[in-house]
Amino acid sequence: MDNKRKKTDFEYKKGNMKNLLLIIILNLTLNSCAQQKNCKDFKTGKFVYAEENRPEKIVRTDNLQIEINSETGVEIYTKIEWKSDCEYVMTYEKILNHPKDISNVIGKKIFVEILETDGNKIKVRAKSDSMDKKKNL
Repeated sequence: MDNKRKKTDFEYKKGNMKNLLLIIILNLTLNSCAQQKNCKDFKTGKFVYAEENRPEKIVRTDNLQIEINSETGVEIYTKIEWKSDCEYVMTYEKILNHPKDISNVIGKKIFVEILETDGNKIKVRAKSDSMDKKKNL
């Protein structure tokens, strides 16, 4: 009976080890497939909005962003202050060629968080005193 019990204990331990190994492999697989944000890839460069009604092109350096609307000629200059790899604050510095007087936005801040990255696309959340929007670039 002791031999049977030892064999049963061994099989039980062997089964637990298989389950543990399976859990570890599954966990590693899911973690490697989980989407990771590569926010650093979007700190500088040239970008466009992914939305149809947004013809603006964006040029971003470490501390400056320029949005240029090719249809209207409007140029928006904002200072960029990175708070973390995935969060930054934009402060309006100047706006050129806008048909209306919107000088009241100069100095206003927009808080931006990169929510998702997917290859060369990102989804951001932009918040200010007057808005809270999600945008795709």
